[in-house]
Amino acid sequence: MLALRYQQTSADLARLRTSDPSSPLVTRLNDLVAQGHGLLGQRPRHGSLRGVLAFLWVEYPALVGEIRRFVAAAALVEIAISVIGFLWAWHDPASAASFLPTGLRDAGHRTHPPLPAALMAPDAVQIFVNNIYVSLMSLAGGVTLGALTAYSTYLNFMLLGVLSGVTNRQGLDGEYWSLILPHGVLELSAITICAAAGLSLAAAVIHGTQTPRATAIRRAGTRAAMIGVGTAPILVVAGTIEGFVTPSGLPIPVKLAVAPVSGLLLYAYLGRRGRRGAT
Repeated sequence: MLALRYQQTSADLARLRTSDPSSPLVTRLNDLVAQGHGLLGQRPRHGSLRGVLAFLWVEYPALVGEIRRFVAAAALVEIAISVIGFLWAWHDPASAASFLPTGLRDAGHRTHPPLPAALMAPDAVQIFVNNIYVSLMSLAGGVTLGALTAYSTYLNFMLLGVLSGVTNRQGLDGEYWSLILPHGVLELSAITICAAAGLSLAAAVIHGTQTPRATAIRRAGTRAAMIGVGTAPILVVAGTIEGFVTPSGLPIPVKLAVAPVSGLLLYAYLGRRGRRGAT
């Protein structure tokens, strides 16, 4: 019976988060769901996998929807930083290249032969572990009032802009974009979502609301943690693409086609938050 009530309350909370996220009932239902989750977690659950899938399919898109303003703000800042880095590299490549790690400063003159299949799997594991680490840094930066989130965002997106400018200064480099875009749509979207979760946590720490500050921080922290968990599979998929598709011998147009396909699938998935009441 408790499991049934937990599922019903979770569904009510999900619907209310979409229809009226500012309702005072959101706090009460969120607390009830958290308490129910804790009680159910104290005993073995045969439906645990089902619960994980339900969270990823229903609750995660709803949580991202709750911070959509922070997502939009983070995305605008990231685009601005990348454009600034690109223009810097375009107009002063020698100076801009000094921003890059030593191993990337000659990126504009490199070729990238396909990797042997035996090397792809270890590379994929290393890549998605690193991506998860970077994303969690942005997310956890909320407890530093957003300072660590801002620094991580600046570092990653300035690097992207400068590298793109240095590499494409002599003209559009299809090989370079085939190494960036196939996984980049998922990876950068996931990093943006985590940065937005970090900013929402920082906002709860900084700004007073009608809700007691401690309650607001606890809610924002719980939401940020859940978003981090839900974002990890996206980063695993991005790392898999980067490890297996990016270094492969596939034609450049085929690699580039992965980007819009993965992007459409991701945003269709996240867009489910507006339709979950029917599920």
